[in-house]
Amino acid sequence: MSDDATIGFYDRQTEAYRKVAEGFDNDALRRMMRDLPPGAHVLDLGCGPGQDSRLLARAGFRVTAMDASAEMVRQAGLEPGVTTRHATFADLDDAAAFDAVWASFSLLHAPKSDFPAHLAAIRRALKPGGTLVLSLKTGTGESRDRLGRFYAFYEEDELASLLAAAGFVVAETRRGRAKGMAGTEDPHVTMTAHA
Repeated sequence: MSDDATIGFYDRQTEAYRKVAEGFDNDALRRMMRDLPPGAHVLDLGCGPGQDSRLLARAGFRVTAMDASAEMVRQAGLEPGVTTRHATFADLDDAAAFDAVWASFSLLHAPKSDFPAHLAAIRRALKPGGTLVLSLKTGTGESRDRLGRFYAFYEEDELASLLAAAGFVVAETRRGRAKGMAGTEDPHVTMTAHA
């Protein structure tokens, strides 16, 4: 994420976001953790205040939490066992470092024109056979919500094609609806894919 207005929002609203995010269903995270080997290294990409990083660390995984919001990274770093990195998606330059990348409602803040490059970077950062779990709001186009945050929306077939083009094989697709900080209940998709 490199949109200054969106990053600024999260820097100012970290505590409010944390309260909303802790109410989200973590079924996809639980499934990912169940399928990973003990001690696996997981990148929480767009970690927010670290609610998912905390669960991963407490389950015994090595966790790197990365976010463009300095305040979100500070909050995530309060959890023992979580290594933090203040960086944008474009800064991801690791090679075969992670067993899994957890990107829960984070990459939706990146412009669609940048999305293929971000997927390519994630693919390089994963170990062979590594897992990507990616959640995005479904729809078309790009816009800002009533809070000023930038969003890019994807249809399922569009997302599956982009993942395939980046060298991923989609293993599972799940759909849902959730209410976020803007007060709207929006449809979303979670895809689990392997490098």
